[in-house]
Amino acid sequence: MTPLLELRGLTRSYGSLTAVDGVDLTIPRGERHALIGPNGAGKSTLFATVAGTLRASGGSVLLSGQDITSLPEADRARRGMVRTYQHSSLFLDCSVLDNVALAVQRVHRVAHRFDRAARRFRHTEAEARRHLDSAGLSGRTGDKVSALSHGERRQLEVAMVLATEPSLVMFDEPTAGMSAAETERFVALMERLPEDLTVLIVEHDLDVVFRLADRVTVLHLGRVLASGPPAAIRTDEAVQRAYLGSARTEDLFAEAEAGIEAEAEAEAGTEAEAGTEAGTGGPR
Repeated sequence: MTPLLELRGLTRSYGSLTAVDGVDLTIPRGERHALIGPNGAGKSTLFATVAGTLRASGGSVLLSGQDITSLPEADRARRGMVRTYQHSSLFLDCSVLDNVALAVQRVHRVAHRFDRAARRFRHTEAEARRHLDSAGLSGRTGDKVSALSHGERRQLEVAMVLATEPSLVMFDEPTAGMSAAETERFVALMERLPEDLTVLIVEHDLDVVFRLADRVTVLHLGRVLASGPPAAIRTDEAVQRAYLGSARTEDLFAEAEAGIEAEAEAEAGTEAEAGTEAGTGGPR
C-alpha cells in the first residue's frame, strides 16, 4: 500500500551547515507519528521542510505517492497536508465561530471576502459548529478569540484544521506553554481524532509523545537516529546517549535551527498574506 507520507533523502542546508541530512521516513495512512530529538536536532527544520514552509535543498517529499517537493505550503494544504505553528496565528478580534467558518469557506469556496459574515451561510455555520463541538469549544462559539486561554486557542486551531478535511495534520509543539490541565485536555482531544487521519507531531513533552504516538522517529544532528514504537525508543541506548550528548555540538545546531525557524516564520507570513489576498491561503 502506498504510504500517505514518504520522505526520500530530504535535506535542508542553512549556510554551510546541513541541518537536515538525507532523512528517509515513511508514514502509513492513519498513523500517529512523533518526531523528537535533543535541542538542535533538526526537528523544526525537518517539519518546516515537509510542510513546504522551507524549500528542500535536496531529496523529495511524496504525499499519497505524488511528488510535492516543489509545491508551496498553500498548494500542499489544498492537497490535504495541513500544519499548525508554535505561535498561533488566529483572528483575535473575530468570534471563535467565525474563525472556523473562514476555514470551512476556503475548503468549499463559499466566499473569499472577509466583509461577508460567514454566519450568513447556513451550511458553513453548521460545519463550523460541528468542528467546534469536536474540539470541545461548543460553549465558546460567540466569544472573541482574544478571550480564550492559550489551551483553548490550541483547541480552536484543531477545529480549524479539521474544517479543511485534511489527510495529514502536522502539529508543531502543540502543548508548549500549556498548563498540566490544558495539556490533559489537548491530549484527550488528540485521542478523539478520526482514526483515518494521519498525524505528524513535533513535541518536547515525552509523556505526551509516548501517550499519543504509534511510532516515534528520533533525530540527532539532522539525521535519523532511531525509529520505532514508543516502547523500543524508551529503552534505546543510542537515543539516551543523544539526549545526554555533546552540549557544544548541540548548541551549534540549535543556533542554526533557530535561524532556519525564523526564516520559515518569515516565509510563512509572506505566503499567508499572498494567500489571503488571493483567497486561496490555507487556515492559519
